[in-house]
Amino acid sequence: MGGVLRDSCRKVVCLFSCFIGSQDSNMAEIMAIWKACDIISSDPFFLVRNIIIASDLKVAVAWVNNDDFGSINHVNWIYDIRCKLKILGNTSVVYNSRTSNSFVDMLARRGSSLKEDIICRSNY
Repeated sequence: MGGVLRDSCRKVVCLFSCFIGSQDSNMAEIMAIWKACDIISSDPFFLVRNIIIASDLKVAVAWVNNDDFGSINHVNWIYDIRCKLKILGNTSVVYNSRTSNSFVDMLARRGSSLKEDIICRSNY
C-alpha cells in the first residue's frame, strides 16, 4: 500500500509505502486511508495544516465520509478512520481518478516488496 499526503495548496507533504500482505482492493484502500490518518495524527507537523487524503476508490471515500461501512470486515477500520478525522478536523478524504494517482500506485507496488514501512515527510 502507498500514499501521498498533500496540503490544501496541493504540495506534497508526505509519502508512504507499507507492506500489508494479501488484501482485496477495497481493504487495501481503507488501510491506506487509515495509515494516512495515523501518520497525520502522530506528527505535530501536520496538525497545523489542512491535509487532503485522496483515494481512487469512490466506494472507500463514500464509506469514510458517510454512514455506510461496506462489508463487516471494514467496520472497525472505517469507524477508526472517522474518529481520527473528527479529532483532526483539518483533514479531508476526497476522490481522485486512478489516472491522477499513478504515483500512488507506484508506491503501493513498492510497498508489496518491503519488509518495513517507508515514510518520508517534507520539511517545508
